[in-house]
Amino acid sequence: MALNDDATLIVGTGTYYTATTDTAFPGDPLAPGGSWENVGHTSLEDVFAASSEGGEQTVIGTLQNKSLRTTYSARTEAFTFTLQQFDETALMLYYGGNAVVNGDLLEIPTDPVPTEKAFLAVFEDGENYFCFYAPKSEIFRGDDLSIADTESLAGLPVNVTPLISGSNDYAYAVTPLGTVESPS
Repeated sequence: MALNDDATLIVGTGTYYTATTDTAFPGDPLAPGGSWENVGHTSLEDVFAASSEGGEQTVIGTLQNKSLRTTYSARTEAFTFTLQQFDETALMLYYGGNAVVNGDLLEIPTDPVPTEKAFLAVFEDGENYFCFYAPKSEIFRGDDLSIADTESLAGLPVNVTPLISGSNDYAYAVTPLGTVESPS
């Protein structure tokens, strides 16, 4: 692989969006429009993390070849970020899609259900952008709510789990570093 200095990423800003499950990847990820809804303010400190579970390797052999083949268990991916906007939309992503609005209150169910949505994360680096896209995902609290002090913004840590949708053979996709087009 050749060195490509233009393919490095320093995130200058980022935006997270949700939409109805199976909403297509937007033609312009920097202005997705349509049914893509911005989730609001998010943490400057805990920008984004991707983790996985599973994928353990098992070596299978025979009497003649102790390491003939390998198999791998299924892998599940998850993304995390912290919402810092305590409006109805953000609270429902954190507390569950089955939370109920009752006047001025958001009633938290004892058996919360994750919110199912398409998910899009767009990170900008000057003239470049990099995206994570999941046509179907479950969004739900990723950690306990903690208000540490009176000098920092409080946050709602959420976990996004990409899921296989319909006949897709992938749970999520990423874009190679793309260039922002100049308006003509």
